[in-house]
This record gives sequence, C-alpha cells and structure tokens, in this order.
Amino acid sequence: MYSTTQRALAEFFGTAALVLVGPGSVIATLTLAGKAVPAVTEADLLGISFAFGFIITALVYALGKVSGCHINPAVTFALAATKRFPWREVPIYWVAQYAGAVLGALAIWGVFGANAVTFGMGQTHFAADANTTYYLQAALAEFLGTGLLLLAIMGIVDAKSPNQLAGLVIGGAVVGIILVFGPVTGASLNPARAFGPELVQAIAGGSTFWSQYLPVYLVPGLAGAAAATFLYDFLANPRVIERPIRDAVSDTAAVS
Repeated sequence: MYSTTQRALAEFFGTAALVLVGPGSVIATLTLAGKAVPAVTEADLLGISFAFGFIITALVYALGKVSGCHINPAVTFALAATKRFPWREVPIYWVAQYAGAVLGALAIWGVFGANAVTFGMGQTHFAADANTTYYLQAALAEFLGTGLLLLAIMGIVDAKSPNQLAGLVIGGAVVGIILVFGPVTGASLNPARAFGPELVQAIAGGSTFWSQYLPVYLVPGLAGAAAATFLYDFLANPRVIERPIRDAVSDTAAVS
C-alpha cells in the first residue's frame, strides 16, 4: 500500500503535468497562430484535445497504481460521494490537486514567458457579456462534460470491463468531450485545471474571469461528476472498490 505522502505527491505532480501539457498546448497553438484569423481552428481544437487526451492516458498508466490518478477534484468528490474513496482523504487530494495545478500554470508561464500572459495562460472562460443565458449554457456544458467523463471512468474501471484499457478509454473520452464542449467553455472538466491558470494569470497581471469560476467551473463540475457516478451505479450495479483506476491499471495483489 502506498503512503499518504506518496499518493498526495502523485496527485500533485500528476495535476501539474496535466495543466502544463493541456493548457500549455493552448498557448503553443496561439503562439504558432500569430495573427492568423481565427486564432484557433477546428484542426487546432483537435490537436489541443489530443494533447489533453494523451497526457491523461500517460498519467493514468504512470500514476494510477499509486493514487488512482484522480488529478481532478470532481473525480475525487464523486468517488467519495459513492463510497469508493474515504472522505477523510478528500482534503488531502484536493490540496495536492489545486497546488499541482498552480505549479503547472507557473511552468507554462516559465516556458512561454510573456506569451503565456498575453494568451491567457490557457484559462477556461467564455464571453458572458453580462447575459445570464450564457452562464446557464456554460454551466450545463461543464455539468454534462464532467458527467460524461465520470461515466467513462466508472465504466472502464468496472470489474466487468476489459482490463488494462483505463488509460486509453479515459484519454479518448477527454478528446471527444473537449471537441464538443471546448468551443463553449474551454471544456475544463476539472475545477483544479480551471483554477491554476486563473490564479497564475492574476499573479502575472493578466485578465482574469474569477466571476465565472464558482457558478460554471466548480459547482457544475462537482455536481455533474457525482450525478453521473450515482447514475452509473444505478444502471450497472458495479462492485464498488476504492481508488478504482489503481485496480484497473495494476496488479492489485502487488499493491494491496
């Protein structure tokens, strides 16, 4: 069994890697686009979605055996709500994930310098224009997107599903979800991923969108994740296990 410190560090560095590569791919795309219009094309969106999908796939296989590779507060919350993860460890994972997201955003700033600030540090936001409808649409997008992600996670780590495919299925699901919801909200699907770039952008003196974080990227993400996990349990009646990704990508006898 891995120690609490090992698991927290796995979540910390895993979330940092996710933010560096995922939002970092947005900055790289905008840097290459220069003054091109539109700055992000459909092909660019596909490339960004694959950057997220590939890094998540790699992290699931690298860290799943250690911490379950949540790297997402919404995943941790949903697993705790459905008794797959102890509530007492939720604060530990959340602190590690949020701190890791900030580290990843700082790494983006360090690598891209002024361009990172100019292009928004890979923030997730939308053009609200003070219109309540946009907030409702954006919140629904994050609720559904995060819910679909959790359905994919729960489905592939179920004992009845094919073994060793967790990373590929979860990474592939992220690609598909970003392609649909990316143009609406940036498809955060992850409250820590949304928070890290936003905080570092504020530190760097760039434009921020804090008013969108709570009603669109935090609450709907947590709610969507929990709702989807309860729905999966109702539909599939799975065998409930703690840290399911760990069991799906490793020899359980070796880590238990």
